[in-house]
Amino acid sequence: MNVKFLKLIVILCIMCSAVILNACSDKEEDNKAIIKYLDNTFGKNTYTIRQDNYHWFVTLNEYPELTFFYTVSHDPFSMSSPSIKTDFDHVFGEYVVKKYKESYNLGEDELFFDSPINFVYYTKVSSLEELKIPYDRVMKFISFVSEKYPILIDVGLMKIRMDIEGIHLKGMDDNDTMIYQEISEVKKDGLSIKTYKEICEKLSPKLKTHLDNPDGIIFHADIGRSFILGSDTFEDCLHKNLILKNGIVEELKKIILRPGESSEFYIFKSEDQYKFTEISLQAKNLSDSPCSLFEATIIKAVIDGAKDLFIDTEWIELDYDKRREWKEPYEVLGISLPKTEKEKKEGVQYKNIKILFEMNEYYKGVKRVTLTF
Repeated sequence: MNVKFLKLIVILCIMCSAVILNACSDKEEDNKAIIKYLDNTFGKNTYTIRQDNYHWFVTLNEYPELTFFYTVSHDPFSMSSPSIKTDFDHVFGEYVVKKYKESYNLGEDELFFDSPINFVYYTKVSSLEELKIPYDRVMKFISFVSEKYPILIDVGLMKIRMDIEGIHLKGMDDNDTMIYQEISEVKKDGLSIKTYKEICEKLSPKLKTHLDNPDGIIFHADIGRSFILGSDTFEDCLHKNLILKNGIVEELKKIILRPGESSEFYIFKSEDQYKFTEISLQAKNLSDSPCSLFEATIIKAVIDGAKDLFIDTEWIELDYDKRREWKEPYEVLGISLPKTEKEKKEGVQYKNIKILFEMNEYYKGVKRVTLTF
């Protein structure tokens, strides 16, 4: 037999032996890691364990009806220690929700387990007063877990989020239907629970106090949230995830507008320093009596530097890109270009507003859009 061939066989045998020995060694180390983890988490002699290949199936003595698995994950490209993975969270979390629903009525509300959030409680109410009922139900759930399944608190699995639908906050888009409130989480000194009073104190100043004007027109530039021209108040605009560039909020609160009086323009920009779009807004007192600037209605918007813009039901590309078909903005909205001197100055009528697109001077595309209610 060829000597080189024999050497190759010997090398392959050695490699195979090394792989087998290494795999056995890894398995023993993994088993030690699992046992150490379980002892530290649940305590010694508090569980039974059964191994099947690379899975360890565990049952806690206190909860014999539940079994969950553990695995050890190795990253061959990392120098970090192997990680332990388990379905304990889902198995235990879903089981507790099921047991709670067997004894307690949630009405039209919903409760479910959703890792990594842990527990989510959904409710639909029309006011903060109505929120008290579902909040009390969440408190009953916390008491239920604390009494019968305290292990969830011990292992840090009692983070509860309440998803609230039906309450509208200043600055919310029409498609923003949910308010998210963290109710409880496990900290070093125990379970931290947000009180109903704390929730009300946080949400009350943000509650929307007026109905949307059905004749208002929605627009959304490429920063912040949507605006409703002819409907949103100036205060609403302070909750659009934008920064007020000119003006101090505390000083603006003091401004009073006479009936029919318009404010100066206030500039809003993105919190992202790499986005350069600016939205200048003007408010007007549309009532028959004096009102604060915060209560005045937004009746004019000037958008500078945006790449695209949503108006009413249409998305309009303002930046010209020769790689794809580009339509004139007026064409997208189904209206003609400005013809008269007045239209060139004030804009073209579109439903309840006038729109003026100002084009770049030396290259194709829109540099500024003016919307007037």
